[in-house]
Amino acid sequence: MDPNVIVNHVMRLVRFDTSVFDEVRDDANELIPALVVAAVASLLAGLGATLFWEFNFDFGPEDPWLNTFILGGIFMAALYAVWVLVVYVMLAQVYKASGDVQSLFRTMGYAAWPLALSVLMFIPVLYPVFALGSIVLLFVMSIYAAQSVTNADSTQVVMANLAGMAVFTLVLSIIAFSSDTTIIGAGIFAILQQIP
Repeated sequence: MDPNVIVNHVMRLVRFDTSVFDEVRDDANELIPALVVAAVASLLAGLGATLFWEFNFDFGPEDPWLNTFILGGIFMAALYAVWVLVVYVMLAQVYKASGDVQSLFRTMGYAAWPLALSVLMFIPVLYPVFALGSIVLLFVMSIYAAQSVTNADSTQVVMANLAGMAVFTLVLSIIAFSSDTTIIGAGIFAILQQIP
């Protein structure tokens, strides 16, 4: 696992060079780096939510460093993996398209980079841009990532990703709203729970 290669792939994706997905799709050595990208991006989303509370409000969640940064980041990463699995099941079982689940994890792991933009949510007034914009960009990148792995048509890939995103959003929202005293959420999901 070469960090320079990982950074190069991510920087190319930041410039919307989606040919990265074709390169990592069939390279078994890219599975761990892809999972690392998704995990780091999720933790950065949690950090963004934590910094949002620290810089913008006098109130907030109990122990934001634990609940929004660490636990929120971990839950977001786990639910993104569920998103990938939902996409795979939709494509393989519902649409009968061919595709490999490990290839999908490799491409969609790299597609998770937009979550890292959520770290900038602490900027007053601009936080919705970084909170919501990162989710929208994640959705767009996940479409390109899944399209590179399967022979499904574009509509099927979009529908599969909508299903994955729906599960991701629903479960993270339920977790964020699950308790009055403890918030376990990252990114926009932690913020929505407390804003009056």
